[in-house]
Amino acid sequence: MPKTPLTAKFIRLPVEGGRLPVAPAFDDFLDIRKMAVLELGMQKGNLTPEYFLEEDSRRLIRQVNRFHRVCRKVGIPILHVGCAYRPGGLDLRRAAHVRITPLSGKKPFPNVALEEGSPLCAFATEVEKTDYQLLSAKRHNAFEGSDLEFLLKVLDRNILLLVGAGLDCLGMGTGFCGMCKDFKCILAEDLFLPYFEDLGEECAKAATLFIGLVVKGDELAAELQAQGKER
Repeated sequence: MPKTPLTAKFIRLPVEGGRLPVAPAFDDFLDIRKMAVLELGMQKGNLTPEYFLEEDSRRLIRQVNRFHRVCRKVGIPILHVGCAYRPGGLDLRRAAHVRITPLSGKKPFPNVALEEGSPLCAFATEVEKTDYQLLSAKRHNAFEGSDLEFLLKVLDRNILLLVGAGLDCLGMGTGFCGMCKDFKCILAEDLFLPYFEDLGEECAKAATLFIGLVVKGDELAAELQAQGKER
């Protein structure tokens, strides 16, 4: 891909903390022709005060909406990924996260009240006609039991930009699976709210070690805009 002037300034989070330029070996991670945004955990039922502070949720929604607008302008598809459980809790039978999460003192995430037809299932972010919605990701890994991989192959996209809520569960689960399926993953750390605030930094370090690039949303947006002008 053509190397834009901003690529050399693009930074990621190294293992020790702090920030470094992206090495030339990662240039193929920055090809907008192969990118798709995976927005995770941004349904209204997952952004209530039971999970995140209201101020944090509102700020995240604004920032993700702003990032999406940049992506749409340069032709990157937006995939709003979530779940809609069948009524009566059928999809939650033998669901491990429903039993494990309460040990932490919080409600299970994703919200078990996200049943088909509930207004809680609606996405809190802006959804345009050109976007894609996927409501079959019913576990912490958006690839599991869904047609996400099929959709990405149809769209011919193998670089995933991860944003949303639940970095420490949905983000890590989906990121690890995507990497294992040979998708190139880029995690925008300031556009992905951790379920537990104290785990955010640790997740960013783990993602840098094992998943892909960890970057800042505004710098990623600047890179996308620079490439878009060259097309």
